Amino acid sequence: MSSTVLSGVLVLAAAATPAASRPALFSGIVSDSECGLSHDTMRKNHAIATDEACVRFCVDRLKQELVLADHTTGEVYQLDGQKRARRWANRLVRVLGTLDPESGTIRVIRMEPVR
Repeated sequence: MSSTVLSGVLVLAAAATPAASRPALFSGIVSDSECGLSHDTMRKNHAIATDEACVRFCVDRLKQELVLADHTTGEVYQLDGQKRARRWANRLVRVLGTLDPESGTIRVIRMEPVR
């Protein structure tokens, strides 16, 4: 989906929802809740070759959740769309969703890779 279409969806969704729950665009790397912004320690301690392998190790073996790691702001957001996020492990993505400020969870409406 192009960013123009995604932006159009955002505008339409925002117009139909209360201010506190308006959809917003987020971007970052799909990571895991163990590592968040950096896989360095986990990769070193467990001799894991790549960041992608680390995400899969943490999710599959350590039962961690997938998260959105925004390296620009330093924020790590929980994602409610775990199945949807799995295919984008360690990829830069753009997420359209609503942020629950209390839990730090993004309610995912749409997720797509950034090209």
